[in-house]
Amino acid sequence: MSHNLFLDISLFWTVFAFFILLLSWRLACLGNQRRHRQLMLFLTIAAWIFIAIYLCQSQRSHPLVAIKEEYMLWLIFHGVLGLIALLGATLLVVARLWQEKRAMKEILLIRHLNQQHKNYGRIFICLWLFTHIGGVINYVLFI
Repeated sequence: MSHNLFLDISLFWTVFAFFILLLSWRLACLGNQRRHRQLMLFLTIAAWIFIAIYLCQSQRSHPLVAIKEEYMLWLIFHGVLGLIALLGATLLVVARLWQEKRAMKEILLIRHLNQQHKNYGRIFICLWLFTHIGGVINYVLFI
């Protein structure tokens, strides 16, 4: 896979995931929990796959792009917020998947995440949407 092709695929994923996140949020607001859950499960798994591919690409002997030092703070900020959003979404998805299992209901963290799902979801989706906007900014900065 060429460097530009990977960056183009990354941009496509960023824009696609941004709109799927908005759709998922809308479905949650409309009470369509089944579709919301399906989309969030898909997005969370796909995001982890994207991160794995990105990390594999970064281990190559030739970097994808030459990064100027003045952009490093932005990239760190973007990456940290993205990780917070993805880890938070992953916790919410896992908590929802485990909420039906009797033994898992006794775990305080699972119970807390399910009781506060909407509140945490609003925070994490805002961070995740910002991260995807940041992905578009990265593409413009580095291509």
